[in-house]
Amino acid sequence: MSKSARFIDYFLSHRKVTNELTAKIDRKDYTYKPTPSSVEAQKLVKHIFESTYMFASLANHQEPVPLFNEEDEANLTEQASTYTEKTIEMIQQLSDEDFQQKIDVSKIFGKELSVSELLHTAVDHEIHHKGNLFVYVREMGHTDLPLYVNTN
Repeated sequence: MSKSARFIDYFLSHRKVTNELTAKIDRKDYTYKPTPSSVEAQKLVKHIFESTYMFASLANHQEPVPLFNEEDEANLTEQASTYTEKTIEMIQQLSDEDFQQKIDVSKIFGKELSVSELLHTAVDHEIHHKGNLFVYVREMGHTDLPLYVNTN
């Protein structure tokens, strides 16, 4: 199995849960935030999807381009599907050798990272915010929540 295929399996073990949590957010709850200083649910979810896609784009030496704009009426579930598909496409383009290449992300992280390190940082970032998302969704009243990782 290629490194990209193995990484996609790992990525999806977390993204499937993020997408499942996202699907529980009704449009009426897009502006929900658990505390006054918290970011709105919709913005949190978009940040998760956009960031992971951005890191995958950088891993491919491509300038990240948002797939949706602020005025876009696509619901969060549609955006989840699109960003997941496009992120997978970016990762599939990587060869095993690409995973060792260094990417200059010093403006973000203060140093170069290998493609492998960058992609793992992307998933770590998603895991962090997925934890936030669990709190949001539970406070919206949902009690039937997934395990933090999907092993299917």
